[in-house]
Amino acid sequence: MIKMTIDWIASFNQGNIQACVDRYTVNASMQVSPFGRFQGIGAIGGFWHGFAQHKPGELIYRNVEIKVLNPKSAILSANFSMNIVSGFISKELWVLADDGQWYLEEDDFSVLTQLEAPLPNEQRTALILVDLQNDYFPGGRFELEGTGDASNIAKTMLTHFRAKHLPVIHIQHIFEDDNAPFFAPNTTGIEIESRVAPIEGEPVIVKHQIDSFINTALEQTLVELGIDKLVIVGAMAQACVQTICRSAVNKGYTCEVIENGIAAPALEYGKHSFSGAEIVAANLLSLTFGGAQMKTCQAWLTENS
Repeated sequence: MIKMTIDWIASFNQGNIQACVDRYTVNASMQVSPFGRFQGIGAIGGFWHGFAQHKPGELIYRNVEIKVLNPKSAILSANFSMNIVSGFISKELWVLADDGQWYLEEDDFSVLTQLEAPLPNEQRTALILVDLQNDYFPGGRFELEGTGDASNIAKTMLTHFRAKHLPVIHIQHIFEDDNAPFFAPNTTGIEIESRVAPIEGEPVIVKHQIDSFINTALEQTLVELGIDKLVIVGAMAQACVQTICRSAVNKGYTCEVIENGIAAPALEYGKHSFSGAEIVAANLLSLTFGGAQMKTCQAWLTENS
């Protein structure tokens, strides 16, 4: 079944729409929000051949989940993006036929964004600013080491992205407990530091946990914008930065960390004491084994000027 999905995507990206249609059962049903329901392989073929007139391509599935119902059927769900469309696949029901091949019996997906022209590759990269909030700065409830330097680097990156009209997403951590040691609700500590404060049109994703993807609008925002790559700056290295990178890579996104744009606290563990810089270095080293790439601000700007 997994091989058939890979083959379906390959056929689609090669422009072989009929091969894609041939992977549906004769009586298959397809629900496409907001375009309606298509019953039977004839109606489904009509939809796909009509859609092919817009020259779609570069189809990618991310955050794929497969639930095996029995030896002859399985359900796939995922996010998808292509050059002109992005959205969510709620359900692909694949069934094993008597000929030994897997076919789509049910297909249910939603289109969140549809473009008139392909999105330029540079527009598929988003700058993600993680938790650069007042409580992490001097005078805050949980001051980190190096937040001033990290914020200056983040500001440099932010200036570049804004000048190029590239996507920018801010992450804001607010604990739900009024007695939280920092980032408590209704305090000035939760506000994003002025140097990197969001402007109109830049999404602010509010989270209540370490993982920026859990119970937030981050994933939907990335899908709507057609994002393939995340460029990360912010804090803390050992917590929210580490976690967003690993979650993003696991979901299929490319992740680049601006190594001099990351901050952390000085910490102790048993008999060991670590400076903030050492915490940053250890966690970035860990992330290189987790699929993320490390680059300095200047190196990234030189590569992307």
